[in-house]
Amino acid sequence: MSSELPAYQLKFSARRRSIQLKIQSGQLWVSAPTGCDLQFIQQLIQQKKDWIDKHLGQQQHTSEPGWLVQRRIPLFDDKLELKIVQDTVNQFSLDGDCLWLQLSSRNKNQSQSKWIEKLVTEFYLQQAKLWFEQEVQFQQQRMSLSCRDVRVCNFKAKWGSCDSSGVLSFNWRLLMAPAWVAQYVVVHELAHLVHMNHSKSFWALVSQFNQDAAKARLWLKQNQHWMQL
Repeated sequence: MSSELPAYQLKFSARRRSIQLKIQSGQLWVSAPTGCDLQFIQQLIQQKKDWIDKHLGQQQHTSEPGWLVQRRIPLFDDKLELKIVQDTVNQFSLDGDCLWLQLSSRNKNQSQSKWIEKLVTEFYLQQAKLWFEQEVQFQQQRMSLSCRDVRVCNFKAKWGSCDSSGVLSFNWRLLMAPAWVAQYVVVHELAHLVHMNHSKSFWALVSQFNQDAAKARLWLKQNQHWMQL
């Protein structure tokens, strides 16, 4: 768990008798009595960090339009523009930084958004399968390990898994994160081939092959709320 404090705006007031934490417009605001010790304030923020992260995430989720509304989706460190056209079939194709979605004119109007979501998900699944197979191949050579198979899944509550038979599975939504975050998850799951736990030895192995482990875990915690379609 990271000890890094969330960003906040601090205001002192002679009228206040206690510290108030408030989430407003996607920002943490702290009001404190004049002369209040800064270290005490930071300790309180640290104690309330789970509450702060939860409510910041909720505000950001409700204030940001969905990727489908924006007609732009993330692909690692890039953004793809969605181009939607009427056609005789439902299918997708990638052309540079544009993802073309062909929607059948036979679709009912109320099902168009569902077809858009379905095609975008299929695109991510296709890209994720290719990327994770290549990345696992690269990382397992570095780590002198070998898995049995690589799968891409539609996980709702986890980013990856490693079963006792050596099969690695990854959440396709990781393609919506920066590449260095997805690379961390690959190293994390490969390390489970050696340690099927989260012991000190496990984390030491992860850190040996990925120096961004702590930063990547924090990124996923802070951004998982928008990594949905």
